Amino acid sequence: MKKISTLLLAVLFSGKFLLAQSVDDARKNLYYGKVTSAKQALDKLVAANSKDANAIYWLGQTYLAMDSIGGARQVYQNALNAGVNDPLVWVGMGHVEVLDGKKDAARQRFEAAITNSLKKKKEDPVILNAIGRAEADGPATAGDPAYGVEVLKRAVALDPNNADIYNNLGINYLKLGPDQGGNAYEAFNNALRVDPKNAMARFRLGKIFQSQGNTEKFLDYYNTAVTTDPAYAPGYLQLYDYYANRDVNKARDYLEKYIANADKDCNTDFFYADYLFRAGKYQESLDKAKAMETGVCKGYPRLKVLYAYDYDRLGDSLQARTNIEAFLANTAAEKVKPEDYEFAGKLLLKFPGQESVATSYLEKAMNADTVPANRIAYISTIAEALGKSGNYAEQLKWYQRLAQVKPDLTARDLYFFSDAALKAENTAVADSVSRMYVEKFPDQPQGYAALAKAAIVADKDTTAGTAVPAVMQYIQFMEKDKEKYKNTIISNYGYLVYVHANVQKDYAAALKDLEGILAVDPTNSYAQATVTQIKKAMAGPKQGPSSAPKKSGSTSTKKKA
Repeated sequence: MKKISTLLLAVLFSGKFLLAQSVDDARKNLYYGKVTSAKQALDKLVAANSKDANAIYWLGQTYLAMDSIGGARQVYQNALNAGVNDPLVWVGMGHVEVLDGKKDAARQRFEAAITNSLKKKKEDPVILNAIGRAEADGPATAGDPAYGVEVLKRAVALDPNNADIYNNLGINYLKLGPDQGGNAYEAFNNALRVDPKNAMARFRLGKIFQSQGNTEKFLDYYNTAVTTDPAYAPGYLQLYDYYANRDVNKARDYLEKYIANADKDCNTDFFYADYLFRAGKYQESLDKAKAMETGVCKGYPRLKVLYAYDYDRLGDSLQARTNIEAFLANTAAEKVKPEDYEFAGKLLLKFPGQESVATSYLEKAMNADTVPANRIAYISTIAEALGKSGNYAEQLKWYQRLAQVKPDLTARDLYFFSDAALKAENTAVADSVSRMYVEKFPDQPQGYAALAKAAIVADKDTTAGTAVPAVMQYIQFMEKDKEKYKNTIISNYGYLVYVHANVQKDYAAALKDLEGILAVDPTNSYAQATVTQIKKAMAGPKQGPSSAPKKSGSTSTKKKA
């Protein structure tokens, strides 16, 4: 009898051990991004033992990994209704409440879980880590990451060699804002200290440097993540995403490694269709997307984005617009990538009258992007789009914004900045920007031309004569190469002739201007005739109004200066 009892206990113990190992295997699959495999295993475990709180908790986590908050809520609620009042299940439900925006309710549930899991007055690091995991999930606006940090620090004190705790700690720090990047960096490095092969820590470090635009650093971390742990599929996917628009062959290699290490599911189908698009096989990509929609992958969140891209490249802008707008209208903001807004903005610029909507999308893209260089590029794109639509006042505002975030403006930036100011009829800004252009790029003619234009526009009726110095400065620059700038020199001297002779009655100055024209074009009929006219005016006691020199059509500088 004793032998039978011993054997029975051994079998029972072995069963519990195998069950625990199975949950651990499922957790491992979740870590590697194999959500489908994790869910399938946990479904079986919960079906076999509906009271196993550990399996129930991780089953709910797989639903959350699939963005199914409702599915996770149902798992945890079913367990609670069945009397599984385990602190781990309470944390699971609190996790759902975090994502539902019920921060206070989640906090109460978390505190109850901590209290009810005390062992000899010591907190359970498993419960603390699960709470930290919950607070780490979702966008920065979800939950209470400061509380998550506090709880995870206590977990570290109890279990200092658990890399997962450090990873969750790092993510919570990142949710607190960019000023906590140093603490996040330290947390992820602590994860590597206790587990040198921890791919998630390297992946997260790569994310930090990618948000800063440090390409060398983030690529190194992503590549090291997959070389130290070749099974870590999320690392391959991140590398595929980076190279997709830069090197399609490299992208294909990383995609193949991702598919080899990931579950064969809707994700792998989608990214293969995405690769076909990147490879220029737009119709094949579209056909693959349509095949997905007719099967189990119907409703895959980013299918409409892929449709939009394919239709756009195939020349059907209307279908592209329909699909990208449907995606944006039905997708939570935190699930939309900056490039989705960028695509929508640039696409809508093709539709007359949609400039305002287009620029609003581009602004959202900019606000969602953390890389300074990318934000600057978005501002330039928005400004150029506003210029094309004729909204010069708004265009000028965006160029002023560009000057605030990009102190080292290029010649191109300054040219369009001054042009926008002129078209917006803000001559003060046009003058200021043009002077900046001349000072920064003294060897380029555009700055002098812009300065002259701004001065001429500011003195529309030429009565003040205030544009003369700027026009003369422009002419002096061009006289370094009289043959190259011949026609523009003549045009600007013509403007000076008109101001000096007709407005200021300074005939001597007007004659010098005419000499400037004749120096580059000795046979210029306008200059020859006007010299004679002015000399008569200077010689005679009185001259009628008809004898004053007139602006020649060839010397109008409002377009040519």
